[in-house]
Order: sequence, then structure tokens, then C-alpha cells
Amino acid sequence: MTKISIITINYNDKEGLEKTVLSVFNQTIQDYEFIVIDGNSNDGSKSIIDKYKDKFTYWVSEDDHGIYHAMNKGIRAANGDYLLFMNSGDELIADSNILNICAEKLVEDIVAFDCYLSKEEKIIGKRTHIEKPTLFYVYKNGFKHQSTFIKRNLFEKIGLYNETYEIAGDYEFWIRSFLEPQTTSKSYSIPIAIFKLNGISQKADWGKEHRQIEQELLPHLIADFHFFEKLLQYQNSRILKPLVKVHGITKKIFNQIFSNW
Repeated sequence: MTKISIITINYNDKEGLEKTVLSVFNQTIQDYEFIVIDGNSNDGSKSIIDKYKDKFTYWVSEDDHGIYHAMNKGIRAANGDYLLFMNSGDELIADSNILNICAEKLVEDIVAFDCYLSKEEKIIGKRTHIEKPTLFYVYKNGFKHQSTFIKRNLFEKIGLYNETYEIAGDYEFWIRSFLEPQTTSKSYSIPIAIFKLNGISQKADWGKEHRQIEQELLPHLIADFHFFEKLLQYQNSRILKPLVKVHGITKKIFNQIFSNW
């Protein structure tokens, strides 16, 4: 059975931390570890950690240098085959068997599942993905870390999160992962977590960091990506669809002919 490491980072979010912890403890999965990294909170979060500390595989409460420094601490402490970041306030859905379902599907380097979007305690939408994500897809959409499993040895291959970013370090990691030709990925249309839209990722200036990442990692592709973005509005065109279909059939025929030469 695949072993999962659940990593929760927290800073001054006592209520969110307990919600996350209880949603994990509600799971029936046996082979997992639970790691909590607290940034030396002063809002009572330490009382929550102390309350459940016997159930944590590893925990620490000390100063850190931001979100990705804390997440990297969790990675270094993890021993599981796959890592799932359920940071304070994130919740797994009420299905107590959901991690067992996920564990059976963990094969690729990055495995994404659906994620509900919540605002003011109400579900207002759902984030889903294409079955086989691509570099252009992650550039345009990325993933939600609450519903995305990452094989631990992928971090060993390409490095940990870039700690210079305040809020877009996960986006940088997705781009860097898909620039590596050997990285494999898959997604499943199964909702497993709830993402709250009032978190720091909704407040910080992530756009500035995204543009910086794109210029650093995609300097030769970014112009093409912008062109592809303009074409997206025509993806359901009655004219383009038949043309794309004919192109696909023609390409297949030519490939069959020339493969026999």
C-alpha cells in the first residue's frame, strides 16, 4: 500500500488548524503519517498542537521564513511515498474513505483530484482538471495543493519549493516539474478536498510573482503561450472543430503510410 505523508503548515490560525486536523483524523486510512509545521504561533494554535500531539508523526513550532520555508521543513521530515499539503483551514471531504480511494490511484509523479471551492462556509464551485495535464495547462491553471499528491522523489529530482516567493512557490514548482520531460501526471474527477477562497492566496499579489516565474522559466515559450490563450475562445468553434478533426485524421493516415516505408 502506498504510504501518504500529510503535511500541515500553520501560523496563527487556531480554528483553521483544528478543522484541518479533525478532517484528517476522520479518515480510515491506516498507512499514513501526519506532519504539522507551526511558525511559532501566538494565537493559541500551540494548544491545538498539544491537544493532538500524540497523533502526529512529527510536529514543530518555531519561527520560519514564510509559507514555502515551512512546507520545505515538512518535506524534509516526510517519509511517505506521496505528499499531500493540507495547510491550516484546508479540509478533506466528509467521506472517511477518500484517502484510501486516492492511495489506490497514486502512480504518476503528480496526481491531481478535484477540489471544492468554498466561501463563507458555502460550496460555490469545483476545480477540476484535464486527464493528462500539460505544461501549457499548468501555466494556465496550475493545481490546488489540497487535492494534489506529489511523489516524494520528485522533490529529490528537481528540488524543493523556491522560498524566495511569498505566495507563488507552488506555481513555480508546477512549471519546473513539467519542464522536466520525465515528469508524469494524471488527474481524476473525484472531489477530495475543500479550498477556502478567503485565504492568503486570494489576498496576496500573486500575479506579479507569476509573471516573474514565467519570465524566468518560460522565456522562449511565453509569447507562444499568450498566442494559445487567444485561441482558447475558439475551441468550440463550429468551423475549427471539423478542421481539427480532419487534420487529426490526415495526420494519422500519413503516419500509417510512412511508418511502413
